Amino acid sequence: MNAPVMNGGPDVTSGGPSQPPEIRRFRFPWWLWAAYAGLLLTVAAMIGSSYWIEAGRVGLAIPVWHILVNELTSIVIVFAVTPLVFAWSGRLDPRRIGWPRVLLGHAAGMIAFGIAHIGGMTLLRFAIYPLLGGSYDLGDDPLVTGLIYEGRKDALSYLSMAIGVWLLAAALRQPAVLVVERSSPAAPRRLEIRDGTKRIFLDPAEILWAEAAGNYVELHLANASHLQRQTLSSLEDQLAALGFVRIHRSRLVNRRHVRSIAGNDSGDFTVTLDDGRQISGGRRWRDALK
Repeated sequence: MNAPVMNGGPDVTSGGPSQPPEIRRFRFPWWLWAAYAGLLLTVAAMIGSSYWIEAGRVGLAIPVWHILVNELTSIVIVFAVTPLVFAWSGRLDPRRIGWPRVLLGHAAGMIAFGIAHIGGMTLLRFAIYPLLGGSYDLGDDPLVTGLIYEGRKDALSYLSMAIGVWLLAAALRQPAVLVVERSSPAAPRRLEIRDGTKRIFLDPAEILWAEAAGNYVELHLANASHLQRQTLSSLEDQLAALGFVRIHRSRLVNRRHVRSIAGNDSGDFTVTLDDGRQISGGRRWRDALK
């Protein structure tokens, strides 16, 4: 789960917003997953010990292994489902789909997470309890009460993960920002596009790909295209530090928006962008995307 924020050069206008982290393209390192597993175990130990102490205060004799199985089955499912929550959260980008869809998407993700967590840990307990000489039951509470009890905790867990992955991606990205700022001080923060008497300012990160069109370059965004009187080579020099690479003699692509690359027998390839559009590239430029 590395998007730089650049300082401007002579042809730059300042004041544009920095680009939010693109979680969907970030991969967390193994040590962070290990720390996350340790955090889940710590939380489980605290909850389990509190439950055991409270049960003793009211005279309930609960076998320790019951508590261990209950807490471990819960965190095992949470850990297993976490990558799916991260991937789903990364797709809910308000810049691409708007805030109403983002909120609806997180509501759906919250419900799906709750179902997976409650269903998964319940099945594990039904499978493990007999192996240890016991039997698991859902208790005397109505099903709706149990779902509300567990669901409210799962809602907070989902929100914590959705927020946490965004913050961690932003924090882990910072060293790369500093390196690029030192090595490419002239990379533009915004591009100025002239359309008759009107001037349009674009964040380069919004450009998916660019294509030569005679004496112009056509800049393709998610929901619009703009013509700029400029050569493709000069645009390539201008945006190279921001991750733009040539994939064809007449095309540039923004690597941060590349979802997949598929080759063919001739050595040419097809690039699929994160909005589903596909553009072709020549074998001569394939190494630029590696």
